[in-house]
Amino acid sequence: MSTRITVGTLGQIKATKALLKFCTEHNHAPFWIQRLESCLMALEKKNENDVREILSEFSRGGMGSYIDWYPDSVFPNEDPEYVEVIWLGLNCYWREFMRPLEMK
Repeated sequence: MSTRITVGTLGQIKATKALLKFCTEHNHAPFWIQRLESCLMALEKKNENDVREILSEFSRGGMGSYIDWYPDSVFPNEDPEYVEVIWLGLNCYWREFMRPLEMK
């Protein structure tokens, strides 16, 4: 029995928008901002192949990778610990929604 993967769910789209907003406001590298924007567009179009291709780029580690980033506090009510917790939480939330698309 094969399970059909749903692409472009409301959860996937909202999680991507939230992560994209945070990364944009906290000055993540322009390349990763663009890749999140592309992922969002592919999700909205329900383009499974494009989403999978984009997600594969996020799984790589090392210097300059998506996860190799420490966001700075940019708003008066933020401190480094708060920003780190929000970053990790949003990233994990997004990855959880995207997990079915990362598996083959």
